[in-house]
Amino acid sequence: MNSRRETVALWEARFDAAGIDSPRLSAQVLLAHVLNLSRLDMLLDSRSEVSAEALAAFESLAVRRLRGVPVAYLLGHKEFYGLDFEVNPSVLIPRPETELMVDHLLGKVARDADLRVLDIGTGSGALAVTCAAMFPCFHVTAVDISPNALATARRNARKHGVERRIAFVRGDLVLGIDVGGIDIILANLPYVPEDTRESMSSEVLGHEPWLALFAGRDGLDLYRRLAADLRGRVSAGTMLLCEIDHSQRDAMIELFAAMARHVSVHADHAGFDRLVVVVF
Repeated sequence: MNSRRETVALWEARFDAAGIDSPRLSAQVLLAHVLNLSRLDMLLDSRSEVSAEALAAFESLAVRRLRGVPVAYLLGHKEFYGLDFEVNPSVLIPRPETELMVDHLLGKVARDADLRVLDIGTGSGALAVTCAAMFPCFHVTAVDISPNALATARRNARKHGVERRIAFVRGDLVLGIDVGGIDIILANLPYVPEDTRESMSSEVLGHEPWLALFAGRDGLDLYRRLAADLRGRVSAGTMLLCEIDHSQRDAMIELFAAMARHVSVHADHAGFDRLVVVVF
């Protein structure tokens, strides 16, 4: 039998030869998962042998990783803002840059604020659940067009004990929703331009839901619809937070400037313009 170190090295080489992202990390995380250990604990005892049973389970996952299946889908979960979320192919895998929305709220809103929050395109529920967990007086409505995504979000809310403070609604953006009664709108909508499809990672393109990725030629089709739907319907002081690609900064400012009191753009931890904050 091979040791943990040898098993990781073997599959790291295979992943690397196949062009898999983060080959060593992928091998380490999958083996630690099968052994029911943290990655650190697995590495600290790297000389221990891997049993035949564990090796079979690991190789079953590793073969799927070799085909480009994201690690988060193989594990069935992903961390977001320190909370663990179920993920599956019906929802986009939560990205670290989306945590900037939560950072912004924590810097602007009191933890005990009694506010009404709308999360559009909730997906796994990462934003809705995190906000409900961080702000115990928030009343959250989570909207998604996908029933499977809503089911996943509901399970995540139940897992973190906030299901009773989140209303789950199947819908298309804000159609049929009284946005005049909303204080904060979170919109992490699809924003990938269609013409970048060929240059995207095959891992993302081949396994994550296209419905949650693409939004027209320049990636702003859904944000244009949202702006049109919100015009004249939101209350003064309502705050809208939108995630974007850094190349969309100027277009987003232009889209909302005429209908808002203030529009600001904030960079993510990598220095890229990522968050647009609109105050109506």
